[in-house]
Amino acid sequence: MRFAPNAAFYYTMLVAFFLFECFKEDVCPEVVPLEAYATTLRQQVIDIAAKIVRPANQVILKVTLVHMAQWQFARLRARSNTPPHFDWA
Repeated sequence: MRFAPNAAFYYTMLVAFFLFECFKEDVCPEVVPLEAYATTLRQQVIDIAAKIVRPANQVILKVTLVHMAQWQFARLRARSNTPPHFDWA
């Protein structure tokens, strides 16, 4: 058991890569192509200029209309809130 930390790190990387590919395929196929690298996904979907506002016990993410249309935020939000259903039978 000399390499147990290395194995744990490897399996963590494997799970992270699987989650990244699932997110790319299930949530944002219209915004980012399936062949895109992680940096492309991060630049186009995750690294955005936005402002978080909290009026009256609500949390609002303010994004410009240009970015809202370009990145199709409404579709991304709808897809991320409805996970795919699996038929285990």
